Amino acid sequence: MNSRRAGSRLAPWLLGAVLISTAAVPRGSAETPAAGGLEVGKVSLAGLRLQDLDGKTVELDSYLGKGPVVLDFWATWCKPCLAALPELNVLYADLEPRGLQLVGLNEDGARNAAKVKPFVRTKGIRFPVLMDMNRDAQTRLNVQALPTTLLLDSTGRVVHTSFGYRPGEIDQLRARIEALLDGGPKE
Repeated sequence: MNSRRAGSRLAPWLLGAVLISTAAVPRGSAETPAAGGLEVGKVSLAGLRLQDLDGKTVELDSYLGKGPVVLDFWATWCKPCLAALPELNVLYADLEPRGLQLVGLNEDGARNAAKVKPFVRTKGIRFPVLMDMNRDAQTRLNVQALPTTLLLDSTGRVVHTSFGYRPGEIDQLRARIEALLDGGPKE
């Protein structure tokens, strides 16, 4: 086997290892810049067009103005992502009637895109999932690890970020969302 072929086999493995290892970086908060380079504050979702699981184009900024927005960046191969999905599903079921917008942004890419819709169905994921096929949203929002969860207020200001997943972390996210839903401080 030549070295060029060996390198092409290592690249996906190496990328996966880097993403998984960086998923454990400390969480950012609304008071300090978030880890991974994401600045807490207003972000622009204008012009970000992603496909839903049925191939329909969705403007990401269409979720703004209706209540708090959670953007969860995940992939089917990411174990911490998979651990968080059931908790996010419960969060969405509980708070969507009060105005929460929760959107899963799948980062599997074109090679694994066909797996995502059956995966979502099998796992019973209720919130909308959009395909970030070209990593446009990931790049625009400077997301460098999976999973990454962003909480935006209804105007598009990032008020909380989470990198990686730890059991119980969703409770902190829930408290921040409920404060926004109750008209509390935007943190």
